[in-house]
Amino acid sequence: MITTRMAPVRGHWIHLIPWLVTGIVVGWFIVYNALRLGGDGPNQAVVPAVIIGGIAGIIIATLGFVWARRREVAGRPVVRGRIRSADASQLSTRDRELVRLLWPMLLGVAVISAAVGAAVALHWLGLGGAIPKSELLVTVWDAVLAVWLLDEALRARQLVFDGIEALYFGCLLTAVLASIGIARNFVAGGQVVLIVAAGIAAAGIGVMTWRLSGGRLIPVSAIIAVVVAGLSLVIPLAS
Repeated sequence: MITTRMAPVRGHWIHLIPWLVTGIVVGWFIVYNALRLGGDGPNQAVVPAVIIGGIAGIIIATLGFVWARRREVAGRPVVRGRIRSADASQLSTRDRELVRLLWPMLLGVAVISAAVGAAVALHWLGLGGAIPKSELLVTVWDAVLAVWLLDEALRARQLVFDGIEALYFGCLLTAVLASIGIARNFVAGGQVVLIVAAGIAAAGIGVMTWRLSGGRLIPVSAIIAVVVAGLSLVIPLAS
């Protein structure tokens, strides 16, 4: 069931999140592979890659966002056709069915993220000696993602999508962080499930935004989601 009561549309600040997450993911991927080529093992490379690549990615992404906002204010937006909300009466039957499938799926992924985060937290509490910072990072992020997915699922049910693009990139970041959990053996089975779930959620968001923005040809963002999820599984398992 899709409700027609509209949630408030968020401000422009929410669109900084995709830039930041993209910067972190790309930065991690580049630095991780550079360290691996330099001879580091997966456990040695994964955390420094997140720190170094993440910081560099955040700086570059922030500068890129400021540049894009200035272009938008000047009437020359970098991204056109951004989806903020939709009118149920204007949606096709296929698009309404897509939304009906999407928001419960996001709720399901929220449950998975919360469960995996709780399992990692229990593992963390059971450790003796020094607590790995990477495990704390994974635990906190899983909790944040669960709340974020719940919020966006309820907003999508009301046909408000102004934060859904940011959630897409959040799901990609989740896959990357879950790959760290696999490499560090933090409830590895749960991390595999989370990568698959996050990849499915990101692909679903990609298809929906592609449809609602009148996209043609193929949903590139959905394909990218599948590729990122696949790499997040393969890189730690093949190492």
